Formats: sequence, structure tokens, C-alpha cells
Amino acid sequence: MRARDVVIALAARLPQLSDAFTSNAPIRSASRSGTMLTFTCDDPHGLEAGASVAIANARTPLVVASVSRVGALGTLETVDRHDLTAGTAGTIELAGANEANFVGVFTVTRVVNRRTLEFSIADAGALTGTGTITVLGASSALQDYNATYAVLDTPTPTSFRVAHPATTLAAPVRTAAVAMEARTRPRVAAGLTPERIAQTYTAQRAADLWLFVSLGDVEASKSRSIKSDAVDNLGAGTEFRQQLLQNFTVYAYVPTSAELSAEQARDRAEEIFPAVCQSILFSQLDSGLAVGRQGRVMFTNHGFFAYNQAVYVHAFTFQQVVDLTFGDTVGHDLDVAFRDIDLALFPVLPAGGTEAVSMDAHVDLDDEPE
Repeated sequence: MRARDVVIALAARLPQLSDAFTSNAPIRSASRSGTMLTFTCDDPHGLEAGASVAIANARTPLVVASVSRVGALGTLETVDRHDLTAGTAGTIELAGANEANFVGVFTVTRVVNRRTLEFSIADAGALTGTGTITVLGASSALQDYNATYAVLDTPTPTSFRVAHPATTLAAPVRTAAVAMEARTRPRVAAGLTPERIAQTYTAQRAADLWLFVSLGDVEASKSRSIKSDAVDNLGAGTEFRQQLLQNFTVYAYVPTSAELSAEQARDRAEEIFPAVCQSILFSQLDSGLAVGRQGRVMFTNHGFFAYNQAVYVHAFTFQQVVDLTFGDTVGHDLDVAFRDIDLALFPVLPAGGTEAVSMDAHVDLDDEPE
């Protein structure tokens, strides 16, 4: 396992889940042309070609082919397939209709098929919706714009372009309640020891939250059936398999200069924990061994690590179990085959009155003549 792999996994996923470890630029609008997505921010984003950017709080609109109501029951049909499931569908949001009663958030009452929904609506107003109507909250994970992208180019200081493969989807939109954001420059790094990490953090912007990854010691798993403190002592004829525990810790550095007791910082660590888990928990990191990806990252513990009145440090500890297999060993034992073996068997007839049969064997291992 490499610390760099953990850093990459956190940097790729964490910005989509939390805005605590990135520089954030609100996105005013988005448009698309084929596979090209163009985002325009309210302020300069500071990005350049090749940089990574995470899009958060983007909503995927599905174009509505028709929407109408009969009494308090509304029916809509989408151009592309939605992803709502009968029995679990919650609410949808309609936008763009010329008629006010078809704009807003509605409760789904029935999923008719992959394109048709029924929803509850006030028994008043127009019977049919017109205009360029879209529905939000009905798209699948495959239609989600919230992801991490590589920046293709930056036409202006406030705009940037990325590639997105789903050409049939409309461009993402923002809602009035939650602004769409471009989250850049994730503050995730690696360090050898907590002391060295503290020095690195001090050299950075100490007013920001940071995550640092530190690899722990790799241990061999010991059999509980062995009475000594040794690991399994396998014989040459045994299939080789030895389990290793690969440990690593993710340290969260939370500034506390404005606090007296670091209570808020400790609570902040609890808020960070779910996002950290959703970024790396149950992933498969490359072990670097003969079987590269086998075990999965599991959680072991988290808690207070250090506090010096300027910064609170919280430790999230994880573990991955991997196997040492025969491919990681020196291989088979060296040996030399027997050659020129002459084996002759001579049956001896049973003696009179008995049923015993014996065989005499003569083995000749003479070397070849010189």
C-alpha cells in the first residue's frame, strides 16, 4: 500500500461530499455542446488546464415531454428515462412551466413506467403545462453531474470546460436553495510522522482544514491456535498464504484559534467522519504484492490525537487485510532429480500351506559410466 493511493482516493471523492477541504467557487450557470460542458463562476476560479475540479450540488434536469393533471392527480412523461422506483420514490421538482401550478416540489404517488410518473398536485389552476419544462430529482447515478473532472481549458478567468460523455442529457442546473459549486485544490497530503505532518501544516495556510495520510506499521496476522507469539510456520508442501494487516491513519487538522476549549473542533471531526468513510471505506487499495487488489479498507477507530490551542488534531484509523501468496516467496526449493534408476520386482511364490506373498525389489542407482 502507498500513502499516495490513499491521498488520490480522498482527493477524488471527498470534495464531492464536503466543502471543508477545498477552495470553493459558486457556479452561476452551465451549458453543454456535445460532450463539452462549460461552467461559469461568479468569481475567478483560479483553475488551469489539467487541474482537477469537483462539481457539487449540480442537479440533472430531465426534459418533460408532457405534464397534465386530472383533479389532484398529476401525470408527467419524460423524454429520457428517469430512475425513480415504485415504492421508494420521494419528491420531484418541476421548473420552466408557464403555468404556476406546475412549478415547485411535488410528491410522487406512482411510478407508471420508466418515462411516466404520477404525482399529487393542488386541484386548482391549469390542466396542462406548457413551455420548456424540466424535472429535477428523477435522474440516476449514471446521470449525475456531481463528480471530479479534469479541466480541459479555461476560456476566461471565471469559466472552465470539462468533458462529460452523456450527450443526451441537458446541462446541469443550480437551485435557489443550494448553489452549485466548483471545488478546487483539495487540501489532502501525506506525511511520515505526526511531528513531520505538524511542521508541514504550519508551513501551509494554518487557517484551513487539512487532511494528512500516514502509513502505519504492516503486521503479520497471527493464528490464535498457536501458543507462542510466532506466526504460522508453514511447511514446504503447504499452500503458502499469510495475511498481513496494512494500517494507515488519516489526520484531520482543524484550526481552533477562535475557540477556548476546542469543543466545536471535536464536533467538526464527527461531521467530517462520514465524508472520509464515503471516500475510502471498503475501497481496494493496491497492495503492491503478487495479488494486487484483494482485501478492502475497513475502519478500526477514530478519536482525539492532539490539541495545542491553535489546532485540534483528530485521527481516523483504517486497515486493509491482504495476502502474501506463493508469488511473493523465493519460489520452490532447489532439488535434483534421480537419474538412471533401475527398479526390478521379483515375486516370490507363497510357501506351501501359506497364503503369504512377498516381493523382492532391487534398485540400481549407479552413475553413468564415464
